[in-house]
Amino acid sequence: MPRLHRTSFRGRSAGYTLVELMVALVISLLVLMAAVSFYLMSRSSYSTIDDNASLEERGNFALSTLMRLTRQAAYVPTGSNGGSMPISTQMISGLDGCSTPSITVPAATGIETLSCGNGTAINNSDALMLRFYGMGQPGDAKTPDGSVVDCSGLGVAGATSVDEASAQRGLSTLYIGNGANGKPSLMCMYRPRDVNGQEIKDTYVMQELVPGVEAMKVLYGVSTNGDDVPDKFVTAGSVSSTDWPNVFAIKIALVVRADNASADAGAPASIQMFGPLYPGNGATYTPTVETGSARKLYYATVQIRNYQSCGDPSCS
Repeated sequence: MPRLHRTSFRGRSAGYTLVELMVALVISLLVLMAAVSFYLMSRSSYSTIDDNASLEERGNFALSTLMRLTRQAAYVPTGSNGGSMPISTQMISGLDGCSTPSITVPAATGIETLSCGNGTAINNSDALMLRFYGMGQPGDAKTPDGSVVDCSGLGVAGATSVDEASAQRGLSTLYIGNGANGKPSLMCMYRPRDVNGQEIKDTYVMQELVPGVEAMKVLYGVSTNGDDVPDKFVTAGSVSSTDWPNVFAIKIALVVRADNASADAGAPASIQMFGPLYPGNGATYTPTVETGSARKLYYATVQIRNYQSCGDPSCS
């Protein structure tokens, strides 16, 4: 009887060799590195776009607010004789390099006076105080109609009489201070309101208006020959008490800083606040903190009408 021969075949064990595992691991790491790089690049691009949008929004809002408040100083209500109300005190004043400004009202004059506190002004920034007449409801001058507002956005009521008009003007003071996050911001000082919406005289509160504004400089255009056209632009320290009624234009320059560091920011460079033709005090600003953050300069020239020429010899 023939003998049967059985041949057995041992199959290969299922799995990957060490070389195959290493190749797969390297390929996986390359894919992961590409994905992480794409994510980081996308995040950086998003941060840059967000910072640029924030810069534009903050800068435009801060500048437009300052321009609106400055133009309000040009408004003069009608007097009892049907003409413009007589004005005997200036509507605009300012201080150079002002730290923590405060307002006092001397009993002798009854007119607000701006002064600076101790310490160094943030980035040598200036302070600007603006006074302006309000507008009341028809038949009720004490109730503001909302057409004239201070830097807080609250309405300013109209004058009840010519004699009280100067003391009843609205007031806004703008300066650079540290905001809620400890970083420079455009600050607003104004009078609070009572339960009836009336301004509380001789009381002032401060409010953060626009975060990220780290420097503000102001120049005043003074007419020296009586033609109502600015002949020179100077700092507040160079404006004499007799020159303030002859200020017919204001140049405002703001530097706004982004919240985050940006790879596109580059090394900080000196910023010419009023262009290369102005070499005077405060002409340049060089960032020294958070130098990796993007910055942008905003500036404007605001023309002011002849609001302080009342046509009465008693005003001169």
